Amino acid sequence: MAVQKAHIARELQESEERYRLAVDNLTEGILVQSADGTILACNPSARRILRAGDQSPVGASHLTLMRRSLREDGSEIPFLERPTRVVLTTGRPLLGLTIGLELINGDVVWVYENVLPIMRPGDATPSAVLISFNDIGPARAAEQQLKFLAQRDALTGLYNRAYFLQRMQAVLDEAVTDGRQAAVLFLDLDGFKKVNDTAGHEAGDHLLRIVAQRLSACVRQTDTLARLGGDEFVVLLDQVRSLAEAEQLARRIIAAIAQPFSTGGTEYYLGASIGIAVHPEHGQDAATLLRCADAAMYNAKQNGRNQHRVFTAQLSQRAQRRFQLEQHLRRALSAQELSLRFQPIVDAASMGIVGAEVLLRWHSAELGEVSPAEFIPVAEDAGLIIAIGEWVLEQACRQAAHWRRTCAPDFFIAVNLSPRQFGDALVPMLSRCLAESGLPACALEMEITEGLLMRDTAAVMPVLDALTALGVRISIDDFGTGYSSLSYLQRFPIDNLKVDRSFVSGIPRHRDSVVISRAVVAMAASLDMTVTAEGVETLAQAEFLQAAGCDKLQGFLFGAPMSAAAYEERLRRAQLGGPA
Repeated sequence: MAVQKAHIARELQESEERYRLAVDNLTEGILVQSADGTILACNPSARRILRAGDQSPVGASHLTLMRRSLREDGSEIPFLERPTRVVLTTGRPLLGLTIGLELINGDVVWVYENVLPIMRPGDATPSAVLISFNDIGPARAAEQQLKFLAQRDALTGLYNRAYFLQRMQAVLDEAVTDGRQAAVLFLDLDGFKKVNDTAGHEAGDHLLRIVAQRLSACVRQTDTLARLGGDEFVVLLDQVRSLAEAEQLARRIIAAIAQPFSTGGTEYYLGASIGIAVHPEHGQDAATLLRCADAAMYNAKQNGRNQHRVFTAQLSQRAQRRFQLEQHLRRALSAQELSLRFQPIVDAASMGIVGAEVLLRWHSAELGEVSPAEFIPVAEDAGLIIAIGEWVLEQACRQAAHWRRTCAPDFFIAVNLSPRQFGDALVPMLSRCLAESGLPACALEMEITEGLLMRDTAAVMPVLDALTALGVRISIDDFGTGYSSLSYLQRFPIDNLKVDRSFVSGIPRHRDSVVISRAVVAMAASLDMTVTAEGVETLAQAEFLQAAGCDKLQGFLFGAPMSAAAYEERLRRAQLGGPA
């Protein structure tokens, strides 16, 4: 009996030692705290994250390590609302919290933590809590920087399109409530392309920065000024008293832009064509009002440029064009007018082709070549994107499976998903495409937007989980142009982030582009995700992104979108050791 007791005691001791070794070697901080705040256990990672030094805090109060707990907005969490207090009171765990811990030296450490109750048999309430946490300080800092920069245009420092549309909708919603007017000015520079073509993009960029400064000097502090892209700018006038006030601003802007621009010792003269739309007369929502202002701007260009036009019902040509596109698009699939193009994706380390993004093209028998930027929104609005998207997936899976069998065994294909496709029917349809083509799920990467994730989390999450269970990779397209939130990256099963081309284009000349790109790579690495940079056009960009830690690259440097036959030829040349 004594021998048996000794054996049991030894086994218990060995079990405890194994458990202690496991906990001590975790990269995650583990801290056990009693109901009165005494620290009962603290592993080395917890001491490191909380900067407790080599001396164990076990037996001391938690107040010897930290003073306050902070919410994500930086405000203090009241004592009774602190996670440890809530769990001790309710007996229920709290999971996935982002908390700031103010240490005794005043520093704040941001952690992602779970708080679990510890209850003895027979007890009604917990006697202690177990807190597991990870240091997310570097990732959070990158997120904060990214969040700020994601609202700004990297070249001019003005607000960008994504922020402008959010701000515009908020202002319009307030205007409806308060019964006030708002107006939008849509501005396109006249003569800018000639500067780019003759003096080069560097001179063009310099002029755009000067334009931004002049526009900033024209608008009020309450107005919102943004660069949509290229040489297009917009101004949102909040609390405008009349249309005349918006027209007066348009005339001021035209006069400011008419002044000569000097760059590289040469003077250039530009003009500005401006379209004006007023809320609520011309539209109730941001998208409609912006379209109306755009149509009015186009009318100003058609009528001599360097002037402004106010939207009228007669400017409905674009609406007619949209109707025409929809009618022809309904027949495009059956008429075999749609086709796929494939753009190379290369491994950043080896510069060898590893995959392709599928891009949809439409050559109409009546309308000719129609830009995807024009027909895809029409397909989405008309509900045609479901059938078209299914056809794209079928063709893409079949083509990728063929290439994996014949010339590129590790090849993967990336396909864009429209928000309209993201429903209950997606996963069964995708499973069928994979089964019929023989393409492994791991060779398919679905690209979705940040906006889709945030639109309806409850509906999106089950579909994402089903795609992940299927083995399909999930990639966030145009990352950095929308919400760019660390919290949603942690919440969703995401495998890859795709750095938007608007940031890549500024590398390595523009500091903001460099900072954003590095921040995305750092954030992805901290969350065990890969990063693809799109829009790579120069060797300097490729070398910078390679050094920054990007996993994959895509852009015209490696090839324009091409037909399946041309792409297969590239793959076979690469297989034979020739230039890809």
